[in-house]
Amino acid sequence: MKYRLRCVTCGREVEAGPRALRMGALTCSECGALKGTLDVLYPLQELRERYSRDVTLLRGKPVFEAFFSIFPFAGLESLPPIRVGDTPLLPSPNLSSLIGVPRLWIKDDGRNPSASLKDRASAVALAMAREAGANVIAAASTGNAASSLATLAASVAAKAVVFVPSNAPLPKLTQILIHGARVVRLNSNYDTAFDLCQAACETFGWYNRNTAVNPFTGEGKKSVALEIVRDLGEIPDAVICPVGDGCIIGGVHKAFVDLRGLGLTTRLPRLYGVQAEGASPLVKAFETNSELEPLKDVSTVADSISVGTPRDGTKALRAVRDSGGAMVAVSDEEILDAQKKMATLGGMFAEPAASAPLAGLGRLIERNLVGRRESVVLLMTGHGLKDTQTALRNVTIEEELVEPDIDSVARKLGDLARSRS
Repeated sequence: MKYRLRCVTCGREVEAGPRALRMGALTCSECGALKGTLDVLYPLQELRERYSRDVTLLRGKPVFEAFFSIFPFAGLESLPPIRVGDTPLLPSPNLSSLIGVPRLWIKDDGRNPSASLKDRASAVALAMAREAGANVIAAASTGNAASSLATLAASVAAKAVVFVPSNAPLPKLTQILIHGARVVRLNSNYDTAFDLCQAACETFGWYNRNTAVNPFTGEGKKSVALEIVRDLGEIPDAVICPVGDGCIIGGVHKAFVDLRGLGLTTRLPRLYGVQAEGASPLVKAFETNSELEPLKDVSTVADSISVGTPRDGTKALRAVRDSGGAMVAVSDEEILDAQKKMATLGGMFAEPAASAPLAGLGRLIERNLVGRRESVVLLMTGHGLKDTQTALRNVTIEEELVEPDIDSVARKLGDLARSRS
């Protein structure tokens, strides 16, 4: 095999037997599902000679091809045929000026096939499922992972089953259904949906794409950080991620660790995780330097990070602690304000969870955790069209119709109509 599997807590290596690989569910039996998530390890020292020290030479190659040696699938042909990743790393002069951080970039993962970063995880999980000969792949999701799985599974005519909570936004549900996935919409929250999906995979022998218990999802998500370094040409000072289950920030950390192991970088950026105040168990664990205590009830406008039991919380906490970063919480009001600023000043329509990093940056600057002269990358993890109902809180749609004549337009627009360019 290209890789080994090791428990993040006790360090015990776990053998990936045929049945486990076919089902996709792998955790340490000694440490349990939450503490016993697995690292996917590659022989980095042996692989060093395959890579030039100038990582920018890999520009132009698809990320899964450029870094093939540090992904778990056996062949590129196992990946879905529609291109995932290689999304733009965008400057935003207006946002930089507003916040006072000149070297600010936004990694726009709303450009992925299903308009979410979750496509990175689904692509790798689907490749592993195909190589394992799995017939059905299942996932629990607040919406994005489910719509991602539905989209990519459709591209290879695979059968997908998704479990979603009652608060899954309608646009995400529509996206899932149009791609032909079988939907189990539950009268429950995400955490209950996750547990039921686990039970269904074990009962029916389905391949389990679920975050964290499938160690390969984090390997897919690390591709976003590999692209950041490749395209930026350097390690940024800080990377800021929205955090629900914790798999994204865990995957980002893994990317920088792998790059360092390959000799392509010498340091880690500081990683910062942003949670909503109404769903912030990892913030509490970080601030009290204690173990994660799941929350029974969570509430936030940011459905994608509305998680009370972070399934990859152990890796998420390791990511911020190991890199010298932090976990911070922001209010729903700050998230919505950030969403509007990204749209009106940056031209980027982000869903609420994807707006949280911008809100978090303001909080981090206030606490002097991020300096204004530092280089900062924000992960925009999903497009705003994923949740238009919440976005309507930021706009007013007037019911009054304007008569179709120039005088009515002039009255409607006032000073704008009197100005000349």
